[in-house]
Amino acid sequence: MTSRTLPNSDRAWMERALVLAREARGHVWPNPPVGCVVVKDGEAVAEAATHPGGRPHAERKAIDLAGHSANEATLFVTLEPCCHWGKTPPCTDAIIDAGILRVVCAVQDPDPRVNGGGFEELRRAGIDVTIGVGAEPAKTLMSGFFHRIRTGTPEVMASTVGPGLIPDGVDGVLVSRKKAVVLTTRSGTIESELRNPHHLLEWMGDLGLTTVAIPKQDAFWCHGQSHGDVNECNYTSKTTSPLREIGA
Repeated sequence: MTSRTLPNSDRAWMERALVLAREARGHVWPNPPVGCVVVKDGEAVAEAATHPGGRPHAERKAIDLAGHSANEATLFVTLEPCCHWGKTPPCTDAIIDAGILRVVCAVQDPDPRVNGGGFEELRRAGIDVTIGVGAEPAKTLMSGFFHRIRTGTPEVMASTVGPGLIPDGVDGVLVSRKKAVVLTTRSGTIESELRNPHHLLEWMGDLGLTTVAIPKQDAFWCHGQSHGDVNECNYTSKTTSPLREIGA
């Protein structure tokens, strides 16, 4: 038996991993939404996405679920596995220890703590690494995370959904009050003094948010700040992404 999946099946398995990542989007900040599928002998033996709150990571969850079946299997993942110690051990260690023979990954992680280092560790361990399958949809799914890594601030969207509702795929909603702003996420609310929009974006970035929606009619847009102004101050030359509208 072999762990090598046929090249024409790589995209199909990656598409499944992308579905898992998409379902996690908006629930896993400060981490990116990642999907992972472990495949052996042409069958999926386990799959997982980043857990709500960001931990455990998708790779470690999928490997734990696969158990001994992960040995000599192929792992499909939407983002380069981490290779650094944070609040959890490196995913590269879990992959190597599990006996995975091949890793198929959509995109490299731009986080300076990773940024190709995960691929290097896997290759040094003798694991075959394929990069780029499903890259464009993966970048779209993780656009907020990539934006925060590049700029230190979250991606901002103008929301047209009802008041108090968090649109699918975003971490939270920011709503202006008379002398404060209220940030609502799926884990609770945080109130802060109304600040210069630049400082407000930095504050949300420091919290770890990756994508934030602000109601289209919110006073924020009238506080000396237009949709275009936020587009200008939030999307610098470091990114080509425009300000998006969500919920329309």
